[in-house]
Amino acid sequence: MTTFRNILFPVDFSASCVAMAAYVRRAAAIFGARVTLVHVFDLYSHDAFQLYVRPLSEVAEEQQNLARDKLDSFLNSEFPLAECPRILLSGDAATQITQLARTNGFDLIIMPTHAGLFRRTLLGSTTAKVLNDADCPVLITQHAETISPRQLEHREWVCAIGLNADSQRVLRYAS
Repeated sequence: MTTFRNILFPVDFSASCVAMAAYVRRAAAIFGARVTLVHVFDLYSHDAFQLYVRPLSEVAEEQQNLARDKLDSFLNSEFPLAECPRILLSGDAATQITQLARTNGFDLIIMPTHAGLFRRTLLGSTTAKVLNDADCPVLITQHAETISPRQLEHREWVCAIGLNADSQRVLRYAS
């Protein structure tokens, strides 16, 4: 039987992430797993005026410090800093999340999705890319802020597989 010992919880400070905390806490309690929060920020998302007035390195350092402070204080009562590590990365969120999960041996990624159907169809979403690229199982829910986890006795899990070489591994996780 496969057990989940290390859960990765990507956060973007949205209401969906706040609501998803209940699911992450429940999964961690069920599996006796450790939760790590990760935030991926775009190092180059600033306006041209900032770059005109200040050097890029100064603006980037300020952005990183602000992101670090926000991450360290986010959901601190649910996931105390002393018990739940927090990782700050920059770059493409989906790429960084899947790479971190792969290289650090995370067993499960739990994240909300809040992109609408139109956006996912045309552009793709971070969650869709993580679902596609992750080597470990990914648990997602849409509209986490409007629903709450039900009692465990009523849980049903859906496992989608393709008929390829990876299907057996996915079915082992699902069982």
